[in-house]
Amino acid sequence: MAINQNNESSQENQTKTLVEIEGYFRKVARATGLHWGLAEEAGKAARWLAAFNLPGPESLLKHLQMIEGKDYEQYKPNIGSDGIGELWQANSQTLCPIITGAAIADRVKLLLDGHTISLGSVAYPILLAATIGQASRCHNIIITTSWAGVKLSCYGNGIRIDGNKDDLWLDKIDAVSCQQTFGTLPEQLPSTLAYAIDSEVWRVVDELAFRTYAPATEQSRAGAGAGLSDND
Repeated sequence: MAINQNNESSQENQTKTLVEIEGYFRKVARATGLHWGLAEEAGKAARWLAAFNLPGPESLLKHLQMIEGKDYEQYKPNIGSDGIGELWQANSQTLCPIITGAAIADRVKLLLDGHTISLGSVAYPILLAATIGQASRCHNIIITTSWAGVKLSCYGNGIRIDGNKDDLWLDKIDAVSCQQTFGTLPEQLPSTLAYAIDSEVWRVVDELAFRTYAPATEQSRAGAGAGLSDND
């Protein structure tokens, strides 16, 4: 199954800044169970893809809804002592692209040393590529994530897509590989423009993000503004 790529502006779309996209999706990731560190990565991935007008926000929302309330340990890669020459797989479920991407970024030296990281079943591989893309920018290298008939290369300042672009939108794939590549140039640079997102999708995002707000208490209400004393 593939997600809908269509992101053209319409009366049913809302325009959101990239800052809003990152901030809200960070909260959504936390509200659906990711700890704050991974939620930060999720927000960055959504923003990064939105900057290239790719449906990262929509993909992330669907993925987080899919695994909400489930045991996240089942979606982590089961990695041996060094992760070299082995297939990274989840214990009993499909790999989470955010958790797995963060694990690869933590082991980016494997890629720098010329190793290819091979993964088993992965949900929304476009999110995996976006999360790994953080390492591309940090180390100013090219990291190419390949699945089905497409390759998405992340650079320090852009992306390149080779192959069948329809495969970008797959919500699950059984084999993915990641490696450092050389010699190509980005074909698309990030935009500083806002992102158009479906109003109904944003309504769900807003509701989920609201869960992260602490309910008001008598103490918090008393602490707002001047409280019971006014020294002005």
